[in-house]
Amino acid sequence: MKKKDLINKWLNNEQLTKQESEAFEQLDAYDSYVKISETAKKFSAPDYDIKSNQENLNEELSGRKRITTKNSYRKTFMRIAAIFVIGIGVYFSFFKEYDITFSTAVSENSTVELPDKSTVKLNALSSVRYNKENWAKERKITLNGEAFFSVATGKKFDVHTSSGVVSVIGTRFNIKQRDDFLEVICYEGVVSVTIADQTKFLRAGDIVEHSSGNITEKKNHHLEPQWISKRSLFYSIPYASVLKELEWQYGVTIKTKNIDPSILFTGNFVHSDIQMALKSITIPMRLKYVIKNKTVTLYKE
Repeated sequence: MKKKDLINKWLNNEQLTKQESEAFEQLDAYDSYVKISETAKKFSAPDYDIKSNQENLNEELSGRKRITTKNSYRKTFMRIAAIFVIGIGVYFSFFKEYDITFSTAVSENSTVELPDKSTVKLNALSSVRYNKENWAKERKITLNGEAFFSVATGKKFDVHTSSGVVSVIGTRFNIKQRDDFLEVICYEGVVSVTIADQTKFLRAGDIVEHSSGNITEKKNHHLEPQWISKRSLFYSIPYASVLKELEWQYGVTIKTKNIDPSILFTGNFVHSDIQMALKSITIPMRLKYVIKNKTVTLYKE
């Protein structure tokens, strides 16, 4: 279902299927839609007795002197103007709290400059959200996907993901949050990573990964993330994660036959040529592949 039709169905209070509900919750503006719905429920129209009010109106009109057309127009105009001013005030007081969201599509990278001149480079199919109005008080950003951060010196800078929170003062680091996998790489300065009730402190060259409840620490020898150079790099990563990354970068669906998805893979693939990318991850594993439309099938020789 298209995004527009999904939103309209939700706004009309129509029953969503399980698949539609999951798709709706993944929308970037999901929190905003929920906020609008909750706010709207607080508004209620006052009780209005039509018969009684009509009788009162007739009595008032029968005892009132006829006013001039000019005064009538003036009062009508003033009432409309008052309603307009109130409406504008409600609009800005309500919508000024909305967060700002940036997102990327398949095979797309983008750079976002934050209010304090910090920068965020987004990898494919990723998004960040922050509150511009509250930024001076709280440097807080929400990440879904993968991004490389260059943080300007200042107050504490928090990046919230579905798996944990990464906090810094001023540094360069990369965060990858895909499904239940979280990876944080520190390139400069010191980074604290809080996952559940555990906090890890990373210095330049340190990596921490969290997957399936397990935390692993590794070392990094690169000056910046390889995806910025249009390449995905892996060190002893489950093959299933490698295939998932290729799906995100090329917008395809990968199916496997008689392949162990838990086997570890070390290698890389480029983001510019799917044929070359597939060869890079299949030849070392002695696998073959077939591409049909947007579906790639991998199988043993």
